[in-house]
Amino acid sequence: MSKVKQTALAVAGVASVFVAGTSIVNAASTYTVKEGDTLSEVANKFNMTVDDLVKSNNLKDANMIFVDQKIEVPDSQSVAETDVDASSDSAANDAASLAMSQAASSAAASSAAAASSAAAASSAAASQAAAQKVAASEAAVSAAATTASTQQAASATTSVASTSSSSASTSAAGGSVKAQFLANGGTEALWDSVVMPESGGNPNAVSSNGYQGLGQTKESWGTGSVASQTAGMVNYATSRYGSVQNATAFRQANGWW
Repeated sequence: MSKVKQTALAVAGVASVFVAGTSIVNAASTYTVKEGDTLSEVANKFNMTVDDLVKSNNLKDANMIFVDQKIEVPDSQSVAETDVDASSDSAANDAASLAMSQAASSAAASSAAAASSAAAASSAAASQAAAQKVAASEAAVSAAATTASTQQAASATTSVASTSSSSASTSAAGGSVKAQFLANGGTEALWDSVVMPESGGNPNAVSSNGYQGLGQTKESWGTGSVASQTAGMVNYATSRYGSVQNATAFRQANGWW
């Protein structure tokens, strides 16, 4: 096998290593919260701590996760991945540069040997063949780099899409949750003083203690449509505190209702 062909294969090998190296360090997984889940149970499933999940997902309250919420589960080596990726890229680039240099040197040596041992026509043909092989090697390296860049971009896009959570304040069935709440008998005061502190405006919120819905209750009115939950909250406030106004005042004073 000629030195030029060996060099071209070496360049292709380096390109393959480069592509492989850049596609490995994108490992991340997500977990979709199911009804009845708690953050500690999710952490146990992945041999992690609640603290790990709180930090990696910027959670404000470790005791409150929502049904269908996406929880990012970091790889155990995620802290070192950036350094690994950077060192892999640097090593691959250095190896590619060295292979290209060796290919150029080999091509020049081959051309010189052909010129000294063959006729002028044969020498020209050999030089042209060597140049074509070097060009093919360069094209292979360029294509490999382009492929690696495309894979990285696609992986980053997928990661962003998989870790983004759906907004709890909107509903495809009839406008925002707040708009539906107000349209079905709720008040601004009840929304601001009870709904937002209790559930963040998410009708599907489930706490670690099993409380559900906009008003966080274990009663039947804690599930279902926004309209049914709103009616349940208003009835509860009136029957227990005498009025919605009294209920909101109690929640503001005591932090629970």
